[in-house]
Amino acid sequence: MKKKFIIIMGCLAVVCAVMSAVVAVGNSSVKMSNKNLTVVTAPDQKEAMENDAFKEEEYVAPEIDGTNVALDGRADANGFNDVYRAPNIIDGSRLTYWEGSPNEDSQIVSVDLKNSYTIHTVVVGLNPAQIWGKRTQTFTIEASDDGQNYTEVIPSTDYDFDPKTGNQVVIDIDNVKMQYIRLTFTKNTGAVAGQIAELEVYTNDK
Repeated sequence: MKKKFIIIMGCLAVVCAVMSAVVAVGNSSVKMSNKNLTVVTAPDQKEAMENDAFKEEEYVAPEIDGTNVALDGRADANGFNDVYRAPNIIDGSRLTYWEGSPNEDSQIVSVDLKNSYTIHTVVVGLNPAQIWGKRTQTFTIEASDDGQNYTEVIPSTDYDFDPKTGNQVVIDIDNVKMQYIRLTFTKNTGAVAGQIAELEVYTNDK
């Protein structure tokens, strides 16, 4: 009987020792886990946030000296597509536009400024909305005093239009005196013919 008691007590001692070891290992694991734990504090976010590295700078259109005399002019063209007529290019809105006839090899649009002015800058703009994607248009710029005989001011040039930069091109002209200005389009990678939403013609004449 005494021998059985000793055996039982010995077994209990072994069990207690094993359980103590298990608990010790468990506590050690918890401590190790806590040491390797990275605590991240969430920002107090009340609205959508964007990483500064991915932000695009807002485009600011350049300020142009002088007066846009095209607004008081009269526009004409050798054709148009659908309802997109020439007068739209001088109505003061980028939401309307002229589109040349796709049946013409070259699409020509002109503006009678009503008076003769010394012109220093021409701006050709499209609708700045993103749906008007990037495109390249090729055109020449000519000037005339009588609307019949034109002189080339800027030869045929490729111009890139991009909504991210206002969807416009600013063209410097070396102070050319004119009453009529004419643009001849030969290519548009974004449409079937040349397009202008607004043609701006600047002078410093008083």
